[in-house]
Amino acid sequence: MSVIRAGRALLPWIIAAAILWLLPLLAARVVSHELVAQSERETAAYDSDSSPWAWSFRRPEDLVASRAFGGGRLDRVHGSLKVTAVADTPVEVGFPMSRPADIVDLSRLRLDVTAPPATPMTLLVREHLNTPAVTATLPANVTAQRPFEVSLGKLPWKDDAGHDVASPKRAAMLRLVLNLPKGGSADLHAAALLPLSPLRATPVALPARGSAEALLQWRDLIWAGDPSARLGSMPLHGREPRGPVLDWLILAIYASALVVLTLRPVRGRGGQIVEALAAVAGPLWLIAGMRLGPVAVLPAGICFLCGLGFGVGLAIRRRLPEWHWLGSARAMALPLLAVPAATLVVAAFGHALAWPAPGRALLYVAWALLQQWLMLAVTAALLDRLVPRAWAVLAVATLFALLHTPNGLLMQMCFVAELGWAWCFLRYRALGPIALAHAASAVLLQAGLAGGILRSLEVSARFLN
Repeated sequence: MSVIRAGRALLPWIIAAAILWLLPLLAARVVSHELVAQSERETAAYDSDSSPWAWSFRRPEDLVASRAFGGGRLDRVHGSLKVTAVADTPVEVGFPMSRPADIVDLSRLRLDVTAPPATPMTLLVREHLNTPAVTATLPANVTAQRPFEVSLGKLPWKDDAGHDVASPKRAAMLRLVLNLPKGGSADLHAAALLPLSPLRATPVALPARGSAEALLQWRDLIWAGDPSARLGSMPLHGREPRGPVLDWLILAIYASALVVLTLRPVRGRGGQIVEALAAVAGPLWLIAGMRLGPVAVLPAGICFLCGLGFGVGLAIRRRLPEWHWLGSARAMALPLLAVPAATLVVAAFGHALAWPAPGRALLYVAWALLQQWLMLAVTAALLDRLVPRAWAVLAVATLFALLHTPNGLLMQMCFVAELGWAWCFLRYRALGPIALAHAASAVLLQAGLAGGILRSLEVSARFLN
């Protein structure tokens, strides 16, 4: 019997070790799938006379830095962006580039701009972010038709001194310069870099093995040589790139389930397990489902809010165990041990500290509090009523790690940290110290590891950028 008891005691530890080993494998699988899926979407874009370098201008965030450079104001007007000159200086707007574009392959620029007749417009291109810019004046009739197309290779390119130069071969930065009089304006609708003929890039097979971080480093090297390269030699089972229908269907099912659980709660132990998982399912779909990019996929973002709202509803209806902001000295000190642990990791494996801006640090605090409230005050507290504490801790740590998919190394760090934080919370019910330890550790990792062994602290589709 003692052997059986020892085995039962060791089993959670064995499973925890297995999960810790499996997390980076899962992250690598997700990244591999997303790289192939992205290439499939890009191929579909080329087939529909578009490209990955296509922009629609509806809000300031659709431009670099969400602003006009050189004395311009942006306003949203009827599904487009109005650029108004507030000074007698040229106004520049930057087109966001997730990676450089090969403008030999994509030598056709399509511009959809409404501006006064004969408004002088210029393109500004940098082949690399650290190289001088070259410029080319667009034809005077650029606003005579919508959209207007021009061949980049046929434009008169010049350097800063006004000397003729060869056409650039790639664009790491692309800006449109509008010479508007003070008070003058132009409406930006869309722009795209397009191939002269259908582009059929040779597929490049993904490495058979490698971590998520290694796969992204490999992708960056491939794109450095050929920005239009297609990654992955096999299509995704012949499927078309995913559309919004699935996301809206999942939202409808999830929201309906939450409504039913609110109006007719399931009784007994099973009901509390369902409630615990229901609250975290929406955030998991947004992040682990790779729906959180530079802009969240709308139905997945609504799922996230629905999950949080359901958790708030449980608290209002007093279906959650009580917890406290603070606690005893031990309850305060134990979670904060993560901070010296993070300091040691940074000292051993990090680089020179580059502290995030104060605003971003405050954002970490708010995000950490939100995550830990959902994971601990809602999910862990409910599971702790129903299963042995070791299994509740293990389940919550796993869910917390999955909320950082597909950042493999960060998933492992979060799993280990949440094992300790979940145990501390379930023992002392003090949430504040854990949120503070979470935020402080994140700031340390951002300052000393991000850009090094830790690619970034981004999660979901943001991690791929």
